[in-house]
Amino acid sequence: NFETFANSMICLFQITTSGGWNYLLFPILNKEPDCDPKKVHPGSSVEGDCGNPSVGIFFFVSYIIISFLVVVNMYIAVILENFSVATEESAEPLGEDDFEMFYEVWEKFDPGATQFIEYSKLFDFAASLEPPLLIPKPNKIQLIAMDLPIVSGDRIHCLDILFAFTKRVLGESDEMDALRVQMEDRFMAANPSKVSYEPITTTLKRKLEEQSAKVIQRAFRHYRLRKPVCNISYLYRDGDIFPCKAEMAFDKLSLSLTLEKTEKSSSTASPPSYNSVTKPDKYEQEKSEKEEKGKDDKDYRK
Repeated sequence: NFETFANSMICLFQITTSGGWNYLLFPILNKEPDCDPKKVHPGSSVEGDCGNPSVGIFFFVSYIIISFLVVVNMYIAVILENFSVATEESAEPLGEDDFEMFYEVWEKFDPGATQFIEYSKLFDFAASLEPPLLIPKPNKIQLIAMDLPIVSGDRIHCLDILFAFTKRVLGESDEMDALRVQMEDRFMAANPSKVSYEPITTTLKRKLEEQSAKVIQRAFRHYRLRKPVCNISYLYRDGDIFPCKAEMAFDKLSLSLTLEKTEKSSSTASPPSYNSVTKPDKYEQEKSEKEEKGKDDKDYRK
């Protein structure tokens, strides 16, 4: 078994795996009269085929103990390390898998790899992520409250969205600040083009501007309805001030009275008959006959 180097390595590997190592020990325990100490081996100066039991037992026992200690401890160390890594990943709210998922979803919304998405697509993008970065719909108020920077063209950068979503999960902490600096340095080293894009507003400012514009427009419309604007040319005529507001009120009052009179006159008038509408010729003929008959009766009485 140990005559050549190759056979010796195979035997040592078999002993290490503890697979039938006792069959390798038995030949080493041979002694007289089971062996011939003067047996000649062709091509070798060693004589005999007897073993050395004491040396064999010491070698096998020591090798098995050492190999088992080393191998078993190595297996245990690997298992414990993997277990500790899995425990740490499960304890952390965010991991590498979550960031990879973020970039996979980002590729669907930014197929051209421009590093930006339109502001209108932000809400669908947040709803397409997986927990813990997921922000399900309705998510418009939450995303606006994040105060994300917006660049020209109503676009938002990838890194700004990732920072905001990560901050939402981790919260304000020193770990978050360190992670932000580290991620920004790595991203800027790989994508230096972000330096040329400066934000012009944010999602929160945009919403405040829209609400302010609506309030101003509503107030202006109410003002126009309450106080009509007069033409400056009618304010002064021959040095006299004309009360434009009173004139407008008088005109409105006159118009309302006219409309009321028209409605009353139309309501008190008798409605036309069916025959006068459908058969005007026949109606006129009957009316003229009745008038002639009335005249004849008057003449007869006279």
